[in-house]
Amino acid sequence: MASPSLTSVVGVRPFLVGMFVDALGNGLYVPLTLLFIHEVTGLPMTTVGLGVTVAAVVGLAANPVAGTLIDRFDARRVLIATYVLRAAAFAVYPLVDGFVALLVVAALIAAGDRAYYPASGGHVSALAEGALRDRLYTLIATARNVAFGLGGLLSAGVVSLAGATGFAVVALMNAASFALAAACLLLSGRRAPAPTPRNPGGYRQVFADRPFLTLVAAEQAYTLIHLVLPVALPVYAVTVLGVPPALLGVLYAINTVLVAAGQLPVRRWQRHARRTHAMALSGLILMAACAAYAATALLPAGLPRVGGLLVATLVLTFGELMHTVPSWALAAATAPPALRGRYLAIYQQTWALAAVLAPAGFSALLDTAPLLLWLTLAALVGPAALALLRLARRLPPDAVAPPQA
Repeated sequence: MASPSLTSVVGVRPFLVGMFVDALGNGLYVPLTLLFIHEVTGLPMTTVGLGVTVAAVVGLAANPVAGTLIDRFDARRVLIATYVLRAAAFAVYPLVDGFVALLVVAALIAAGDRAYYPASGGHVSALAEGALRDRLYTLIATARNVAFGLGGLLSAGVVSLAGATGFAVVALMNAASFALAAACLLLSGRRAPAPTPRNPGGYRQVFADRPFLTLVAAEQAYTLIHLVLPVALPVYAVTVLGVPPALLGVLYAINTVLVAAGQLPVRRWQRHARRTHAMALSGLILMAACAAYAATALLPAGLPRVGGLLVATLVLTFGELMHTVPSWALAAATAPPALRGRYLAIYQQTWALAAVLAPAGFSALLDTAPLLLWLTLAALVGPAALALLRLARRLPPDAVAPPQA
């Protein structure tokens, strides 16, 4: 029997287009977030930094709220709301002229960003099941990485051509990207989801699910390592290894290109593997990446260290590729349909916590002794990989090993 195609699933094409446009808009401003806000609002950099930090903490509450709304109203509606919310916030960014206004706008964007992840995961779960769900996650990861890279290039072009005015243009372009993504979902003609029984357990049932909480704890270790490249590596590479700052852009570009190009081949390679086992293997690869980064400090300065950083980043990228799709699909398949929004909200909260903990935690470890950072990350992800192997018997069988199309 021929494998069903994703293109035969109602609503997939407009959803993917919306995802691509959304990521393109994010790529416009994320690499220059603080500078972008400073230039658009004219506020001092210290004020901008404080506002963004406070907004990020406020955004932590958006995940659990989104989970409740998803289970009550449908993931697609919540996803559209996150797009509309961020479109409105970016549209008024050029009008911000004080700390309170900055805090309100930045908090709305942070809330939309945090709520987006459980909403998009819930919508994917409603669109596809089993192996098709894994394929859809793979296509999303590929499309978003390509679009994010293109958005970064487009942002650089706009700013270089239009100067300070270019930042205001970027804000409006980003608002337009979110509005277009919302329109794609509104016009998707998506089939109505099968009704699911209301479950009065709510978050109490989620927190009573010990195998799932073990999965969340394991995922927390992985999310911290995913933040090595944007958070830890710039400090480690420049202040500890003494490499040129320009190399960081090259390493980031290599990672982005390989993640975009490698998702489909890695997905084909993993299609017969248990999701828990694929994630455990990625943990071993990420441990090897930590060892490679630590060993780079032992190499002579100059080209040997540059080569060591390149090798370590390639290993890290491979580990990320091995982890991403099985992680998303396993969490979605583990959750009972009536509480999928809440389950995915708790699972995605690991990224919100990592974003709060990583900057200060990584900096403290690097200041104390750089080797401690890599030992700590390896010590976290190693037990997480072992826990995933043990979870294979405790999670739903069709979540661990999905039926093949």
